[in-house]
This record gives sequence, structure tokens and C-alpha cells, in this order.
Amino acid sequence: MFDLEEAIKKWRRSLRKNEALEDGYREELESHLRDKIDHLKAQGFSDEKAFAEAVKKIGDRDLIGEEYFKADTKKLTGRPPWKKGLLPTALIPNYFKTAFRKIKRQKIFSFINIVGLAVGLACCAVIILYVVNELTYDTFYKDKDRIFRVNAYQVNEVGEFYMATTPGPLGPMLKDTFPQVEEATRVVPPYENPDSVLVVQKDKRFFETHVFFVDNAAFRIFYMPFLKGSPEHALTRPHTVVLAESTAKKYFGDEDPIGGILQIEVDYDIGIERVELQDYEVTGVIEDAPMNTHFKYDMLLSMPTFLANRQDFDTEWVNPHTKYTYIKLQPDTDPSSFKEKMVLASQEVTRQFEERFGSSLKVNFDLQPIGRIHMSSYVRREMEAPGNWYYVTIYSMVAFLILLIGCMNFVNLSAALSATRTREVGLRKVIGAQRKQLIGQFLGESSLITFVAFILSLVLMNVLLCPFNRMAGTELSIAGLTRPLVFVPLIALLVLVALGSGAYPAFILTAFRPADVLQGRLAQKLRGTGVQKVLVVGQFAISVFLVICTMTVFKQLNFMRGQALGFDINQKLILRVKSNLDHLRLDYEAIKRDFVSNPYVTGATVSSSVPGDHDESGYYMTTREEDFSDTMRLKVNTVDYDFIPEYGIKMIAGRSFEKENRSDINEAFVINRAGLIELGIPTPEEAIGKRYQAHYHRMWKTIVGVTENFHYRGMQEAVEPLLLDIETSLMDNITLSVSTENMNVLMRGVRATWEEHFPGVPIVYSFLDENFDRVYRYESQMGRMLGITTTLGLIIACLGLFGLAYFVANFKRKEIGIRKVLGASHWDIVSLLSKRFAGLVLVSVFVAGPLAWYAMTRWLQAFAYRVDLGWFVFAAAAVGALVIAMATVSIQGMKAASLDPANSIRNE
Repeated sequence: MFDLEEAIKKWRRSLRKNEALEDGYREELESHLRDKIDHLKAQGFSDEKAFAEAVKKIGDRDLIGEEYFKADTKKLTGRPPWKKGLLPTALIPNYFKTAFRKIKRQKIFSFINIVGLAVGLACCAVIILYVVNELTYDTFYKDKDRIFRVNAYQVNEVGEFYMATTPGPLGPMLKDTFPQVEEATRVVPPYENPDSVLVVQKDKRFFETHVFFVDNAAFRIFYMPFLKGSPEHALTRPHTVVLAESTAKKYFGDEDPIGGILQIEVDYDIGIERVELQDYEVTGVIEDAPMNTHFKYDMLLSMPTFLANRQDFDTEWVNPHTKYTYIKLQPDTDPSSFKEKMVLASQEVTRQFEERFGSSLKVNFDLQPIGRIHMSSYVRREMEAPGNWYYVTIYSMVAFLILLIGCMNFVNLSAALSATRTREVGLRKVIGAQRKQLIGQFLGESSLITFVAFILSLVLMNVLLCPFNRMAGTELSIAGLTRPLVFVPLIALLVLVALGSGAYPAFILTAFRPADVLQGRLAQKLRGTGVQKVLVVGQFAISVFLVICTMTVFKQLNFMRGQALGFDINQKLILRVKSNLDHLRLDYEAIKRDFVSNPYVTGATVSSSVPGDHDESGYYMTTREEDFSDTMRLKVNTVDYDFIPEYGIKMIAGRSFEKENRSDINEAFVINRAGLIELGIPTPEEAIGKRYQAHYHRMWKTIVGVTENFHYRGMQEAVEPLLLDIETSLMDNITLSVSTENMNVLMRGVRATWEEHFPGVPIVYSFLDENFDRVYRYESQMGRMLGITTTLGLIIACLGLFGLAYFVANFKRKEIGIRKVLGASHWDIVSLLSKRFAGLVLVSVFVAGPLAWYAMTRWLQAFAYRVDLGWFVFAAAAVGALVIAMATVSIQGMKAASLDPANSIRNE
């Protein structure tokens, strides 16, 4: 039976537990309670239900007390004295003292934790810098959401093409026709020498690679702060140039470059025999282009200069040369709707193409946001190679795994050491410490270790950034950590690491009852827990996974480098002719004879490209007069008569080019075996005598020979159909077959001959094997990255294993002492410690093996020629991990076995 008065008395007594509710306040609250109960009973509620509803409406005792406390103290903020904080202010210095004392006492474990976390954090910080750099390309522009590059999607009789290049008149036409376009500019590299513009200033001569003609509107679209000069009229006159800051210093030093003269050689492809140096006046100096932009410039030349040399540029809609168009839309313009308006430009291109070639062409222009060009571009003829999501993902995953090993070390050692801190926790609880205060203490300790590790990681970053920049072709620096996009994720990572690493002792150790702790039962529960075993397996599983991946990458790389390429790659000196090309193309036989007169030069040949070059040149081939619809496209390398014998390329049918047949220059083709398949010819013998017309020079030539396939682009891809043609207008490389017995004499002779034929032109040379090795740049980069991180991962894992073995040896020192007294040998003691971890390492091998097999199988699918994974890689990784782990444990085991048993058991 419910007694209302008794319930009210109990409720009133409960109010006494709140310090703020004095007697008068309690009487006032009781009066309110009775009034509400009477009101509810009048509505038909029973005594029990009326009491419950009234108590509910009055509210929680502590909340009411807090309001009375605020009213009495006139403080609207602040904490009432009965509400204790997570960490009382007075205890915080004590917690820091305790944390520092732990670090000082447990030097080995603190060293392992700090070094493991520092290495992991350094790797992660470097990769965060790299990923942010890749993902923020071209996002620094003030109006980046309104800046677009115009791309062209073309469909003609020979195929479909999505191109970054557009017609020259497109930019002005869009600006003049559509009010939605605020600004438009064209960016045009020199037609015939885009990567080899000769620049002369007095006695200084250099080839520049980032030279572009631009409209003056470029300064109103792109972020190009002027250091000297004015952007309003910098490039409005012919023969004017704006220099990047580093380029100005390169040519003028500390002098003021404004008004200075540079002589610049530009090949406009206008058919003149000799390209001459022209004077350009420097009208401005701008900041260097940021590293994270696809539009990297050293010199910007005025568009009026280009128009003076190519008068058809503003009217020619179907010129094949590279030209880029950028526009800046008015605010609030919808890019999607504006794309539909560009159909007028598409129609003009179609009309001119049909008039010139008599065939149809479909063109659609598209807008690509400037911020998406680097990482989301799959168009042809990009200004520079775009980013690679695949490798960004791989690097991020590897860095995360290294950090995970470091965190596992921390948690594992913390879990092991927790057995030694049970009495501390128990005593703190007995004297009144709350669990949340103990959690705060343990998390504070892990945060302190994480902070110390972070400071050390900054030092390691400086060490890692140099090789990483060389490997990835970046210019990252530790100053990049101050960028918000880097700083915020890094701070979040530090917090996550601190909380995650300190979670086990903070939440597990503090959950036990003080009685279990003080009676020693907890220490027994914490020995060799499943968590420790899982973490050891996890650490070595990651390490074995990385070892297998690293071995596979290097195995594939060595396979590609070691395979027969089908041509001679050794002792070939490549000379890049970047100026005075007309002399090379007209007199290459005489030039070759002069080079071969050097006793250390055994042969010479001239070509448009050499193996390893990324050359997209190709011919469309037809058997129907001037009908290139539905035709095949073959990659082309234009060569001279000596190319095939000098490179040792094997002929499988017909003959090579022959100097005795001087008509070969106008009448002969040579193709490779893959070209037969592309042209639909069943056998090499049947190809001999077949005639084709090439779209480039419109000449009919006969196939006189077929070569065996040779891997001129590396082993990643299948050999593409290739056509060799004697076409002098494209030649710009000299290959010398040399003897390297006396390099000094060889190079003196080569330089002398070069200066004789190309006076005033800087010599640019490389050896073919070094040049060709750049084909495997990404694979080499990935191999080096994995090699470094795998080594670091193994070191961290072994440090953790050493720490655990050290702990176990100390924990079992009395047992070891008794065993030695009973006659146990050193090997018996080592086995006692080793068998605890050997099984865990073997389990990690079985965990990592299938994951590594899946990952590497997927990676190898990208290669046309690849190795078999085989059992050896997995066996070597397993044996290596086991040997390293056992060696690490054995060091500690031998140390424990060498101790005097009397010192271990004298207190028993």
C-alpha cells in the first residue's frame, strides 16, 4: 500500500544530500511539491501517480541545487563545490611529475614507445604534406571556382579524342561573344621547340622548358603577383617578356632586369631554314610559380609577338599544334549552362575542317575547373603529367601502417607494464580517486609521450624529406606543416594517437575493483593477455606484408630491367639537338662522319626519338588514296639509314633501310611485328611490298622490312605497333655508339665536334641506359618508398618485441633463477622466452601472406610482362621475420640467462 506521507519524507531527506539546499529551501520545495500533488489528485490521479508526476515536474535535485547556488553566489558560471572536475587543478602538476618520473624510470620502454611513435608520426606527416600538396593543385587562386580550362572532345574518321588543346581563335571568340566570360587567355608553348627554348644574355646561354606565349589577360586570371613592372601593359607589345623571379636572377643576377634585353630562339614552324635569336625586352618580374600548379612558367612571352610570326593564328580553327584556352566566368554564371552556348565555336571548327579535308568532324567543347586538372584529368596533351591517385593511395596506406605499428608498440608495452601498476591504481582508488581521474592521468601520460614523440618526429621529418623529394620530384619542406590543411589533420592525428595508445591502461586497468588489485589477483589476469598476443601478431603481420610487397616490387623491377629489350642499350650516348635543327636535318650524314672520326665513337645515327622517350607521334595509314576514314594509327619514329643496325634491331623479313637505295627516303617503310597485326597482315613475308599512304606527308611508301618487336617504351606495356620512316623534318636526336674506356678523351672530342657544328648551342647529353631507366620511374619510386618504410616498420616491431622480451624476462626472473639452480642451460632459458613469441610470429606470417598475395596480384595486373609471385617470396619473408624476431628475443634471453640466480631468488 502506497504511503504518501512516508514518500514525501524520504524525498525531503534526499534533498539534504545537496549542499546548496538549506532548510528554508527544502521547506519551500516541499510546499511546492504538496501543491502539485493536491492539484493532480483533484484531476483524478492516485496518490502514487500524483507523487511521481509532481517529483518529475519539480526536477532533478542537483539541477535545482545548482540554480539555488547561482542565485546565492550571484555567479552565473562556475562549478558548484560538490561538482568535481575530471582533473582537479591541484593534481595536474602532480600528474605531470608522475608522467616524467615514469619516463625517467622506464628508460627502455619509454625509448621504444617514443621512437616507434616518432618514426610513425614522421612518416605520416611527410605523407600528409605530399597528399595535401597533390590535392591542392591550383586551389590557391582567389576566384578558382570561376576559372576553367576549355577542353575539346573530337570525333573524326580516324577515332575519338579528348584533348586539353583547343583552336587559337577560341579564347577571343568566347570573350567577344558571350557576356558570361569575364576574361579569356590563350597559353601557347612554342610550336616546334616547347622544351628547348634557347635564351641568351651576354655570355649566359641556357635552354628553358617552361616558356609560353600568353595574352595579357593571363595576369587577370591566374595568380601572378608582380614584383617589378605593371600587369596592365606588361605583354601588350611585341617582343616583350615577363620573367619569373628565379629566372630573372639567373640571367641578370642582382641587376634590375626591367628594360633589359634577352635573346630568345622560338621555332614557329613557318618553314624557314634557320631559326634566329630575337631580342625581347623584359617588362616585368613575377613570383615563381608555386610547385602545386599544373601551369609552371619561367618566361611568359607576349601574344602580339606570336601573332606577328603566325598571322593565321587568330583565324585558323584546325591547326594541330598545342594551344590551351583558359576562361574566367562572371560571378553567378552556371558553367553547365554555359557549355551549351559554346556550340557556335564547335560549328566553326566543323565547317573549316570539312572545307579543308572534305571529311566530317564532330567537336564539343567542355569546361574543366582548374582545381581538378591535376588529379582528375584524363585528357591527351596535358601541360604536364597529371597526378596519380594510385600512388597517393599506396603512400597513404603505407604511412598509416607504419604509424599503426608504432601505436601497437605503445599499447602492447602499456598493457604489459600495467601489471606493474596495479597496486598504484588500487591505492589511488582506496584513497578516493575517481575512475575518470585515473583515466585522465593515463591519457595525460600517453599524451605527454605522444608530444615528445612528435617533437622528435620533426627532426626525423627533416631527414626523410630530402630523399622523399628526390624520389617523388617534389619540393616539400617542414614549413608546410603550418598550412591549415596540413596542421589540422596532423593535430587530429596526434589526438587520435594519444587517445588510442593510452586507451588500454586508461579504460581497462581502471575498471577493476580495488580488492582484486590489492590482493594481487589482477596481476595474474594481466599476464600474457590476448590483447598482447593480437598486437604482436598485428605488428609482425604488417611488417611481413610490407616485406612481401617490397620484395615483389623489386623482383618485378629487376625482371623488367633484366629482360632482353630487343635492341642494344649499352654504351649509347644521346645528344639532344635543341637549336639549329635545320643544319642537322640537311647535313646529318656529314655531322655523323665528324663524330665517328673520334676513335672512341664506333657509330652514329639520327632519329626523332630514342628508346625510353615518351613520344606520341604517329601516322594514320591507308591503302586508299587520300581516304583516311576507318584507318589504323601506328606510332612512328623517323630515322636514318643507320638506325636499325646501330641499335642492333633484328630483322625477321625483308631488309633494313639501305644507303645504296637512295630512293628509300621517299619510298620505304619498315614496321615491327606488332604493326603486322594492326595492319591485318598475317605473316611478315606477306607484308613485304605492300604500299601505304601516311597522313603526315601524304607520301606513298612500300614496306621493305619487318623487325622483331623491341620494347622501346619499357616492359610495363605490350609492344605497340611501330613504323620506322626516313623523314628528316622530325629528326632531333643523335645517337653515338661509344667506347667508355677513356671518358675524358671521348667527351672532349664530342664537345669539340658539337661546337664545330652547333656553335653557341649548349650541349645536352645522356647515356641511353640511364635515360631508359626513367621509364620505370614510378616503379623505382614505389620500390624505394617501400624499402624505407619496410625497414622502419621492422625496426619498430623488433624494438617492441625487444621491450616485451625484456619485460617478460624481468617478470620471470625468479622462475629463471630457480630453473638455473635446477640445472637449466643458457639455451633452455633462451628457448623459454623464444617459444612465447615464435608462434605469434608464425601466425602473423599466415595472416599477412594472403593479404600480400591479393595486393601484389592486383598490382602486377598492370604490367603486360610480369613475374610470378611464387613461393620463394613468401618463404623468404617468413623466414626473415622469424629469424629477426628470434634474434631480437635471444639477445634479451641470453642477458637473462647470464644473471646470477642468487640475486634473483635471495628474497624467497
